[in-house]
Amino acid sequence: MSQAQLDDIYVKLEKIRAFDSMIDFSRSRIQLDIVLQLATTRRPLSADEIARSIGQRKKPVLDALRKLELKGIIRRTETHRNIYELTDLGKQMINDLAAILGASNLKEVVKSRIYGKVTARDLIKVIIPVHYLYEVITALGTAKRHELPLDTLAGVAGISPQRLAVYLDPYSDSKSEIRLFKKVKRDNPTPLKMMNLILRHKKTSTIHYRLTDLGLELYYRLPVYMKIKNNKFVNMLIKIFGYYNTKSILTKLSIIDMIINATIIGLVIMLNATIVIPIIALLIGIKLALSFITVMSQK
Repeated sequence: MSQAQLDDIYVKLEKIRAFDSMIDFSRSRIQLDIVLQLATTRRPLSADEIARSIGQRKKPVLDALRKLELKGIIRRTETHRNIYELTDLGKQMINDLAAILGASNLKEVVKSRIYGKVTARDLIKVIIPVHYLYEVITALGTAKRHELPLDTLAGVAGISPQRLAVYLDPYSDSKSEIRLFKKVKRDNPTPLKMMNLILRHKKTSTIHYRLTDLGLELYYRLPVYMKIKNNKFVNMLIKIFGYYNTKSILTKLSIIDMIINATIIGLVIMLNATIVIPIIALLIGIKLALSFITVMSQK
């Protein structure tokens, strides 16, 4: 694999990350539709025109326009307050899409003015796999032996194991020029085998993915690597939870916090002051420590 190919993947991963920080394209398809519609018409549009063009009701379009305006991606024109256009940031996002998809492809689509809802959906099909790739590489880069089960990675990505495997397998094929992962089958540990036997499950092994040398090289180039490397609180969380993924860690910390809250309530109900008060004080201290770690891990 050439350095140019590795650079291309790196650029795509970074631009996808920046793009997703502005528009959660896995959940905000209407926002992406609006941005693409404004880019292809090459003139300001009213909310009514946008709603008709992308085939959506006006109310969700107005809500999406408000969010895009708050993010600085679109703005109202100086002459008409109900007419919208892309800001410089919005135009830059379109350029980033060109870098992800290939400039010639995007220019051809813009030139022909064929975007709308269907094209936005097609773009998302291209963008989302790269987004999941970023999440998986980060999780594997921080995991022990740079390896995790497919089920765990699916939890990180927030999709089914079967769907994630479709996105990862092109990068784990031994014949691929861009082989970022090695796909391996591991025998389940004895306790899990016994549980499967009790539940009459025939599954005796688990699919794992491990970063290859190329995948590890790519991980070391990502800005998130430097963030993790220089943050002792994040490293502490990695040792506790086994890998780094912001959403997964925050979810687990929230669960721990809820358990502590439930315990405090239960102790208060007991009303045995000599025993309860010291324990409550300890639990409150743990809650404060968790809150501090959560804040520090996101810096």
